[in-house]
Amino acid sequence: MSAADDATKLVSRAETAGELSSAAAANIRRWLGEPPFARYRERLIRDLEAGRWRELDDAFYTILEFGTGGRRGKMYPVGTNVLNERTIGESARGLADYITARKGESAPRSCVIARDTRHNSPEFAALCAGVLAAAGFKVYLFPEPRSTPLLSFAVRHLHCDAGIMITASHNPPSDNGFKCYGASGGQVIPPDDQGIIACVMAASDREIPQKPLQEGLDDGSIVLAGSEVDSAYIAAVVGESVSEARDLSIVYTPMHGVGETSVAAALLAAGFSRVNILASQRTPSGDFPNVPGHVSNPEIPKTLDAAVAEAKATWAELVLASDPDADRIGVAVPITGDPSGEWTTLTGNQIGVLLAAFVMKESEARGLLRSDHYLVTTLVSTEMARALAQREGIRVEDDLLVGFKWIAERIDQAGPAGFLFGFEESHGYLKGTHVRDKDAAVAALLFAELAATVKDRKQTVLEYLDDLYIDVGHHDERLINKTLEGREGVAQIQTLMTAFRSRPPTTVAGLAVSEVFDYGAHEVRPVTAAGDVRPLPSPSGDLLIFQTAAPGTRFAVRPSGTEPKIKFYLFVRTEARSPAHLAEAKAETARRLDAMARDIEQFIATALGKAG
Repeated sequence: MSAADDATKLVSRAETAGELSSAAAANIRRWLGEPPFARYRERLIRDLEAGRWRELDDAFYTILEFGTGGRRGKMYPVGTNVLNERTIGESARGLADYITARKGESAPRSCVIARDTRHNSPEFAALCAGVLAAAGFKVYLFPEPRSTPLLSFAVRHLHCDAGIMITASHNPPSDNGFKCYGASGGQVIPPDDQGIIACVMAASDREIPQKPLQEGLDDGSIVLAGSEVDSAYIAAVVGESVSEARDLSIVYTPMHGVGETSVAAALLAAGFSRVNILASQRTPSGDFPNVPGHVSNPEIPKTLDAAVAEAKATWAELVLASDPDADRIGVAVPITGDPSGEWTTLTGNQIGVLLAAFVMKESEARGLLRSDHYLVTTLVSTEMARALAQREGIRVEDDLLVGFKWIAERIDQAGPAGFLFGFEESHGYLKGTHVRDKDAAVAALLFAELAATVKDRKQTVLEYLDDLYIDVGHHDERLINKTLEGREGVAQIQTLMTAFRSRPPTTVAGLAVSEVFDYGAHEVRPVTAAGDVRPLPSPSGDLLIFQTAAPGTRFAVRPSGTEPKIKFYLFVRTEARSPAHLAEAKAETARRLDAMARDIEQFIATALGKAG
């Protein structure tokens, strides 16, 4: 009897004992018996013999699909629900087959590929290049780590049909991902995403041809992308400058990612000569060794602690950070403007409204703000953007689902010529049409200009923000993340979505929950207020937004498309009226957010049977 036969018996026993789900067992049997998976069989058998049932069940119980950012998840050498050579190869082949079916085998087809500093990223990028070249594509491959926005730029600059970015953004070191871009430079959207998924599924039953990298380089089907693309990208970023103020000392951390090639390069090219790159987090590393928890996510305040300590020690006036693939930024500022004093980090919404207001005001001062200009943001970002846009007499497009690909799509739908600024609460920002994705380089440049400009006016960044609150009301937000991993976590997330959809809380923070906007069922339903069900035509996604009796106070619920999380977004607005009333307004906003958070946490615990 063969080793595969013995392994199949182990699978059956584990399935009977409940150690493997039936779906995982079925997928494992395919990998044990079918030719396309022969090269992975030895490792799979070792895991089966070692009884790694939890790891194998998580790796095989389903097929990893595309979410808001593409395909992203844990790496494991074998499995259908993880990132490995096989699932990366299927992804690349599925993309190739989809484009080929659309354009025809005789048509020229091209793709550009970049990758970050994560483990296996070089190997995955080279694998994708070989798969695309074997499928008849001209491939442009960046041989060294580069940023995600550079990849988006390169798709447009090189006039490619597609782009692939190997990254898992700010996820833990265990993860990696396959971000897929269309010819516009934006991440793929319907119907292309579903078409690619169908082609990936079809490829999962076949051998995946691959041209060796050196052979592709020799015959010209694979070309190494180089400095010309970098230079053109940096020039485009610097071209989005809105202020000439440059008197500022900055501490910047790439958090062991690729940001030195984009963020730091753009700041220096734009004339910010005092940029101190944090030495302890400068070296590219997939382990992110000197970042708390080894998670390089600038949304988490403590990840900026080392940079803030360096700023205080060196009398710097601004801290900027980017995540591993340099598409998001984090910001910290001295509270009173004194670098030796206390510092605070800014939320994604605060950074967004500061940049939006600054871009609008500086554009207006230069006579460049037009009535056809518009801002773009998402349904779970602060409503303060709308108030600021109205103040300046321009429109805002804020009916989008989470994911910067929807912002990119709206730019092309509404007209790139009128696009002024876009952002989402998860620290993603864009000015300009050089890319169709969030860009930490252009965001860092703009924030540095903002900080230098208000410094010249003898004002602090927080004072500038307070002025905005006085004008349009104090807006504040809070995010509750619940990480629920594995097959059990998927079920818990579904339980919570069902609970909030079918029997939602009727009050939060002492306020009646009046109605829910259900973007999955496409309807607006009353919760406590009288009224009929109203249609909600678009957009379409698994998102619930609950309105309360108090204007500006609402909360939203959605499962993450890229991580094993369910997210709860809380929003409160309090009228500020005047500088004298601002402190009181901030206190009231905080009190209401605290009460909302307590009530929602209790509802979550009850829905999951953990109340007590």
